Amino acid sequence: MEEFIIGGKPIAILGKDDIDREIDKATLDRREADFRGKSLKFLSLAEKNLDYGINLEGCWIAGNVFLADTTVNGSINMANAVVDGSFFFGRGKLMGDLILEKAKIGQTVNMVGLNITGSLLFKEAYVNGFISLAKAVILGDVDFRWMQINDYTKDDLTVKGDIYLKSAQINGFLDLSDTAVKGMISLENALIRRSLTAKNLVMQDSLFLKNSLFNKEFADFSGLAPEKIVQ
Repeated sequence: MEEFIIGGKPIAILGKDDIDREIDKATLDRREADFRGKSLKFLSLAEKNLDYGINLEGCWIAGNVFLADTTVNGSINMANAVVDGSFFFGRGKLMGDLILEKAKIGQTVNMVGLNITGSLLFKEAYVNGFISLAKAVILGDVDFRWMQINDYTKDDLTVKGDIYLKSAQINGFLDLSDTAVKGMISLENALIRRSLTAKNLVMQDSLFLKNSLFNKEFADFSGLAPEKIVQ
C-alpha cells in the first residue's frame, strides 16, 4: 500500500500485492473480493480464473482496468466507481452481472467478445471514448439508459464517442433511452431477442441497424429523428 497526498490529504492507494492478497483471502473465505470505497493504483487481472465476484462499488482506480481473457464466477460491481484510465474486459467470461451504474470511465470501454450470463447495467454511466460490445454474448439485459458517451481527446488524438454492438447477441432487452452519444451507434448484424428501446436517444451521428435482428413490433424509437436511423 502506498500513500499519496491528493488535495492536501493523505490517500492510501492499493497496489498489485494488496489487490492479490484480498482476492486470495476472499477465495479462502468463499466470498467476493471487497474493494468498496478503496483507492487502487490499477486493476490488472488478465487470464485469471476468479472463484467469486469483485465488489468495487464507489472505488477510485487511478489507472486502467485490464481483465483480458479472465473468468469471474460471480458479479463485478463498479457502481459509482471512478476509473481514470480505460476499461478492458475482452474475450472473458462473467458468471453474473456487470454493474457500472453511475460509474465514470476516463477513457474507452472495450468488452469485445465478452460472455456474460447475467446483465450489463450501465445506467447513468459517463464514458470518454467508445464503448464496444462487438461479438459479445449477454444472456441477460443491457441497460444503457441515461448515459453520456463523449469523445476522448489527448494531444492530437481524438477517439469518437461511439457505441459498437456489431455482431453482439443480447438475449434480453437493449435500452438506450435518454442517452447522449457524441458519435454513432452500430447494431449491425446484432441479435436482440426481447426488445430494443431508444426513446429520446440523442446522437450526433446515426443509429446503424443493417442486418440486425430484433422484434420490430415492440421496438420503440420515439423521440429519435427518423433520419438518424440507417437500416
